[in-house]
Amino acid sequence: MPRRRDSRPAPALELKTTRLAGIQVILNSAEHAVLAAHISTLFAATPDFFGGEAAVFECGRLPADAPSPDWAWLAQELKSRGLNPFAVQNASAELAASATQAGLLVLNAAAPAPAAVSIEAEPEPDSEPAVHAEQQPAAPVAATTLIIDKPLRSGQRVYAAGGDIVVLAAVNPGSEVIADGSIHVYAPLKGRALAGARGDTSARIFTTHLEAELVSIAGVYRTFDTALDASVAKKPAQIRLTDASQIIIESL
Repeated sequence: MPRRRDSRPAPALELKTTRLAGIQVILNSAEHAVLAAHISTLFAATPDFFGGEAAVFECGRLPADAPSPDWAWLAQELKSRGLNPFAVQNASAELAASATQAGLLVLNAAAPAPAAVSIEAEPEPDSEPAVHAEQQPAAPVAATTLIIDKPLRSGQRVYAAGGDIVVLAAVNPGSEVIADGSIHVYAPLKGRALAGARGDTSARIFTTHLEAELVSIAGVYRTFDTALDASVAKKPAQIRLTDASQIIIESL
């Protein structure tokens, strides 16, 4: 017997909880000149590192008597570099008031904080060109696996919450694969791959063809502004963290 179709119209508005993945911008100074100089240096090596991620200004490290930053200018500077600031947290009453006037939200200090990322200038050739995130305590990862069997195009992002992800087709430039566990790409990996997204330092990235734009394990990032070593470039490889929280790439 055919099932009856529900004729009730869908509600015009629904409220559901969600987990927002974003970047925590930690302010250690509110001085305009200091911020301007540091932003210029911070993004010099990787101007296109971010691709529209949400961002929160963390104010907890600012001195109690710190003046309010020029929030509108600061937000615009970060927007021009691929971040979208929308709120402040751990702000004093004065900072919160000025941020509100600039159109920013004020978050509860007890709310979960996004990952805090700092970008380093490109190091010498014998060191890792990595971007380190301040790691949150590792969250337990459930044994679930997401399987993707179609190519990922530029601009597409897939997230495996609570487990691993297996990709059976190409991860093309401009696309992004994220997993709380490990990432397995049985095809060319040419986009971004971020494993251990919730702090699992044992997570790894495996691919049969390494040509990635960026890789990350538990918040430790590495970009590939310089050519990969011939032993792993466009070849099967695995990516993991050492005990010293450094990215290491090995051939398979």
